[in-house]
Amino acid sequence: MDQTLIAGKVEQARAAVASDDTDCWITFCRETDEVDEPCLPYILGFDVVWPTAVVVGPEASAVVLGRHDAPNAERLGVHDVYPYDESFVPALREALDSVAADAETVAVNFDRDDNVADGLTHGLYLQLRDAIGDEYEFASAGDVVREVRGLKSATERERIYAAAETTEELLAAMVEAWDPSWTEAEIVDWLHARMTERDLGSAWSWEYCPTVHAGGASEVGHTLPGDRSVPRNELLHVDFGVRQDGYSADIQRLYVRGDVPDGLRSAFEDVRAAIDAGHGVLEAGVEGHEVDTAAREALTDAGWPAFEHAFGHQVGRAAHDGGTLLGPLWDRYGDAPNGEVRVGEIYTMELGVDTEWGYVGQEEMVEITETGTEWVVDPQTELRSL
Repeated sequence: MDQTLIAGKVEQARAAVASDDTDCWITFCRETDEVDEPCLPYILGFDVVWPTAVVVGPEASAVVLGRHDAPNAERLGVHDVYPYDESFVPALREALDSVAADAETVAVNFDRDDNVADGLTHGLYLQLRDAIGDEYEFASAGDVVREVRGLKSATERERIYAAAETTEELLAAMVEAWDPSWTEAEIVDWLHARMTERDLGSAWSWEYCPTVHAGGASEVGHTLPGDRSVPRNELLHVDFGVRQDGYSADIQRLYVRGDVPDGLRSAFEDVRAAIDAGHGVLEAGVEGHEVDTAAREALTDAGWPAFEHAFGHQVGRAAHDGGTLLGPLWDRYGDAPNGEVRVGEIYTMELGVDTEWGYVGQEEMVEITETGTEWVVDPQTELRSL
C-alpha cells in the first residue's frame, strides 16, 4: 500500500466532491482480483473480496469492507473504517450518514464514454441501489474521477517521468545491443528480458508491448511481433512503455538501418511538423478536438491521408488513462474530445504515415503546465541510426 499517494488522492477526491454537483462519491466493488475497479488503486490501494464501498464526502471519507480486509484499511490510516461480517448494508448506511448526512445525490462509477470511470457493474449497481434506498439519486462520478485521475500529484508526476526515462534507457540499450539478424520477435524478447530483470511491467498488454515493426513489409497496427528483420535503408518502428512503481509511459521511436532515403526523411519531417502543430495548440483551457484538428490538418495539408485514431490521450497508471481525449469528434469517442485540457494532466501526442520504408510513427509525452507544456522526455527530432 502506498499510504502517501493514497492520502493525497483522497484529499483530492474530497475537493472534487466539494466542487461537484453531487454530495458524495461511492466506489462500490467486490472480488477485484477478478473484476477490476479502476478507481480503487487511488483511494484504497489493495484488492478486496467481499462487497466493499469507499464513501468520499467533501470533508471526510469512510470504507465499508469485510472484517478480514479491515486491518489493511486500518493500517492505511486514511478513512474511517466500518467492518462487517454478514451484511454490508447496515455498515454502509452508517458510513454514508457519517460522511454525508444530508446527501441527496450520490456519484457512482458509471460513465458513457470514460472507461476508467465506468467500473461499477450492473449487478453491483442494483445491490447498491437496494442497500441505500430510493431516497438518493444516482449520478455519474465521471467528473470526480477525471479530477482525481487526471490531475497528477507530485508523486504521480515523478513516477511517470521516471517510467518514461526508463523506457528511453531500455530503447537505447536495445539499439546498442541490436544485431542486423534480429527479428521483430527477438527485439521484443530482448526488451522483455531486461524488463523482467528489473521487475518492470508493461504499459499495456505484455504480448503487444513493445509493438515492433521492421521495414516496409511489416503490418502496421497493434500487431504481434513477427520473423521480419530490418532491411537495409528501412525503418525500425517501436511503440513502447514500461510500467514502473505503478505508473506508465508511452512513446514511439524510429531507427534507420543504413542510409536515409530522401522520401523517408521528408515523411519524417512532415510527421514532426504535424505533431508540432498539435503541440502548438495544446495548453490548458483548449478542448481536446481543437488539438487534434491542428495536427490532422497539418498532416493532410502536406499531402498525407488523415490518421484513423485520436492525436493524443492521457497517461498515468495506464497508458490510456481516460479523461479528456485529444481526438476528433467521432461517435466512437463520445464526449471525450469535448473535454478541456487542464494543468497537471499528462498527454501523448501521436501520429504517423505508412511509407515504402516502414511506418513513420512518432509519439511524445507532455505535461500541461501553467505556462504551456513541458516535455516528459526529450522528443525525437531526428531519425536515429541502428
